[in-house]
Amino acid sequence: MSFSFISKISLYLSFIFIISCQDTISSLNNNTDIIDNNLQLEVEEFLDFSLYEDYQENIFDSYTYKASNYNFFDKDQNKLKINNYESKYQNNNNPINIIYLENSIYSINIDGELLSFDISTGKLIEKIKIELDQLKKIPISFSSYENDFIIAFTSGEVVRINKQGNIIWVFKNQDLLNTPVKIYDDYLIILYPEKIILLSILSGDIILEKAFKSGNIIQSSGGKIETFYNIVFFILPNSEFNSLDTYLFEKHNLNFDKIELNTSLNNLKDQIHVYKNFLVYFDNENIIHTYDINRDKFILVDFRINNSSSAVLFNNSLISKNKNFLKFYNIMNGNLFSRININKILNKNSKLINAFIINKNMHLFTDNGEIIILGQNLEIQETINLKIKNINKVYNYQNKIFISTEKGITYIY
Repeated sequence: MSFSFISKISLYLSFIFIISCQDTISSLNNNTDIIDNNLQLEVEEFLDFSLYEDYQENIFDSYTYKASNYNFFDKDQNKLKINNYESKYQNNNNPINIIYLENSIYSINIDGELLSFDISTGKLIEKIKIELDQLKKIPISFSSYENDFIIAFTSGEVVRINKQGNIIWVFKNQDLLNTPVKIYDDYLIILYPEKIILLSILSGDIILEKAFKSGNIIQSSGGKIETFYNIVFFILPNSEFNSLDTYLFEKHNLNFDKIELNTSLNNLKDQIHVYKNFLVYFDNENIIHTYDINRDKFILVDFRINNSSSAVLFNNSLISKNKNFLKFYNIMNGNLFSRININKILNKNSKLINAFIINKNMHLFTDNGEIIILGQNLEIQETINLKIKNINKVYNYQNKIFISTEKGITYIY
């Protein structure tokens, strides 16, 4: 056998081997996560499974969180399906709450009409027109205070009505309103595109109005609000981040203002979160900044999250999902509490919507109707498919869980 022939055979076999290796590497890349070598496993702290409820008695708004002990495995528990918006949500419009008040269920539809439903069957009982200047107004939030309702409209108006639909007061403003109103003590916190207003919930009068001008594009998804004692942290729809002292009625100065935040044209994914005395700014859904409010200093700056398709902030963690993995980051130092392979457990394209502690276990909800239940060691206990698609909000109060969909339907568990 000639040396030339042997060389050709060897070259051919080498070529096949290289192609095979490339296919193998490609396959691994498609089924594994890109791991940042700088990440470290957390060995000193645990993910906090404590319940931190955020509510006031006889008050409910889009920011209320009151724990539930609902058992999704109990087939005997009742579930209601309510068509409360009576239309599909458009243009990132915020889902409208459902409110239990005395012996009825209330909500408001796309035309700004007050709806009441049977508490046992979920069937529509009554539809009441609210006598405002225009016949139809699109609501942005629906809240309750004592036995009345606070309704905010995208037109900029905010109104307080009773259960019969009678108007108690109206606050008129011509600015676009695309952020749900927050009830804070006896105030309403209202974020317009370039200003914050504190409104008396008793009279509808302005307590404080402060402008924060910006050259950024107004975001259609609205702003964000978090509170820490008397301090209100907020992101305006023009992407300006700031804070306000509600005791002194003036801007609250903190070193957080000096940070260089991502000011891209699209800040739809920015989140703020308060855990104990720590403020977290999750910038553009890929960078964590954590700030100790009491010590007025950063403890984590510019920590980048790689390869994330959706994420939620929960207690002392940021929970990130991509096609193959769930990652649980410590917001204090960026270390990983855990990393879980979900390749054959959750839909690859589903996105995280919210996380609750229910019956001492973490329940992670996705927009595809999946629930993954995790124990305190972050081991998977169970997965559930609710068979509900296009979920845009999950919230809970009064020992009930509410699941809203893009079709304007809300399921009550």
